[in-house]
Amino acid sequence: SSFEALATRAKKWGHKAIAITDHGVVQGFPDAMEIGKKLDLKIIYGVEGYLINDNKPIITNYEDDEEYNTYVVFDIETTGLSPTNDRITEIGAVKIRDGIVIDEFNQLINPGLPIPDKIVNLTGITDEMVSDKPKIEEVLPEFDNFIKGSVLVAHNATFDIGFIRENYIKIGKTIDNPVLDTLELTRALFPHLKRHKLDIIAKHLNVDLTNHHRAVDDAKATGEIFIKCMNMLEENNINSFNGINRLAENKDLSKERPFHIIILAKNQKGLKNLYKLVSQSHLNYFYRRPRIPKSLLSKYREGLIIGSACEAGELYNAILQNKDFNEIKNIVTFYDYLEIQPIGNNMHLVRTGLVKNEYE
Repeated sequence: SSFEALATRAKKWGHKAIAITDHGVVQGFPDAMEIGKKLDLKIIYGVEGYLINDNKPIITNYEDDEEYNTYVVFDIETTGLSPTNDRITEIGAVKIRDGIVIDEFNQLINPGLPIPDKIVNLTGITDEMVSDKPKIEEVLPEFDNFIKGSVLVAHNATFDIGFIRENYIKIGKTIDNPVLDTLELTRALFPHLKRHKLDIIAKHLNVDLTNHHRAVDDAKATGEIFIKCMNMLEENNINSFNGINRLAENKDLSKERPFHIIILAKNQKGLKNLYKLVSQSHLNYFYRRPRIPKSLLSKYREGLIIGSACEAGELYNAILQNKDFNEIKNIVTFYDYLEIQPIGNNMHLVRTGLVKNEYE
């Protein structure tokens, strides 16, 4: 549709204003300005940007003044990607104190539903293998006891913690441990690597990963990776969690996943700041698409209205991944308004199994 056709229809329906937000660019502004004058319609100038979170911490949920010396490196296998609709089929973990593995946890779990073929092919875990195993509500109290007083460590921790948190809720518990993500840690320590998947990091650090996609084997490999990384940090006199989080500044931002975001200019100052963001996103942060770091948006935020965008936005993603309530609260406070789209726009989430139905 041409902008003129859309603006004419909006005017006919009695709208006094219309916003224009192309993806990453502002080339439509001159046409919009002319059409606004012609129709006596107020134009709200904006952009649907690609936001990257360049402030993402490596370790979350810790106390500055507390001493931590015990870590539980864990991994889970599941029936799919949704923490609310899919189930855990295996938990594997190793406990590390002062750089030495002191204990191990390994349990297959009956998910109470058939394991999809593609997951069987990936993990090797079949319905027969779990048919006589305990359900998650029987396993979690034992796992909770195993992780008590420890820092939780996982590779792409958002995924694993999302599932654990959802299942804790079902047994009336909360998960309050500090969480260290080795994906973010290795991105900061090895920015020269193109990708930071577990098997690539294992190969880079000469760590054996024979049974990839089995929880206990992945946990053992991640444990070895973690120990080697912590030794590297110690050699460089980085001994505090705050110090580790400062390493995030070294990360190659091209590896960060971009989220959609709506940015609207409310005055001339905002329009100028919008142009600065668009320019910098193309000149300094372009990787496949023009990306806007969150820190840059904060710097040029004056005169702008920030919206959370569609299901590809940061907030919607955090809720789908079942992130911690405080983390979601922090995301919410960043935005001026939260966007709710027509259900039809998000029906692909039902088709891909991330949500069950329209109500969800």
